[in-house]
Amino acid sequence: MADFFYNLMHPLPNAVMTVIMAVLMVYWLFVFISGAGLEDLDLGFDFDVDIDVPDVDLDADVDVDSDVDSSEPDKDVSTEKEPGFFMKFLNFMNVGKVPFMLILSTFKFIVWIGSLITTSLVNVTTWGLWSVLILIPLGFIGLFFTKAATNPMVKLFKEIGYKGEEEIDFLGRAGKMLSNIKDTKIGTAEFLVDGNPIKLNVMSIDGEEIRYGDYVIIADESDDRKIYYVSKEISIRNL
Repeated sequence: MADFFYNLMHPLPNAVMTVIMAVLMVYWLFVFISGAGLEDLDLGFDFDVDIDVPDVDLDADVDVDSDVDSSEPDKDVSTEKEPGFFMKFLNFMNVGKVPFMLILSTFKFIVWIGSLITTSLVNVTTWGLWSVLILIPLGFIGLFFTKAATNPMVKLFKEIGYKGEEEIDFLGRAGKMLSNIKDTKIGTAEFLVDGNPIKLNVMSIDGEEIRYGDYVIIADESDDRKIYYVSKEISIRNL
């Protein structure tokens, strides 16, 4: 038994993962005592990871600013946008289908077990601080084991009605323009949701010119929720 507890803290990779697992145990103990629900296990994961229906533009570095010609005012002018690598990765890891903290805990547990097994087979004590680098390949391997371990959970959580983080209702929210828009031109505006800045593709609802820095209000949205129709906010901020 003494050897078991010794191996939990030696060598360094085992110590790092053991401390992380101890913190996780405290977290889960708090969850069980407080009676937190499934929605609390997502830790404020505020975006929809269903890559089939991307609701918001989460790319903070790219502004969508394009001209769209349309003779029909009600025509859907949105275009299909290929989801980025990060969104594909989240979908691969079943985020949104299984609570995020459950996935994260599974991943850390697998890496912890992998560290205990690997360090018992490979003598890394002579590596000093460099021995912690062994956690990098273990992390990559752990991703695939985590994917396999959470796959059965997807069906389970689907059966109990888990649908991930609730979708954000943007209608009526106020934000600030990050580009100029007019007629059917698509631009970008930033909105604060629970303190988090989110960029959306926007278009003037009546074709009126709205300039960079103007404050706007979301009045409507396209059917696929890729474009939000805004009007200039009537307030002292726009004077």
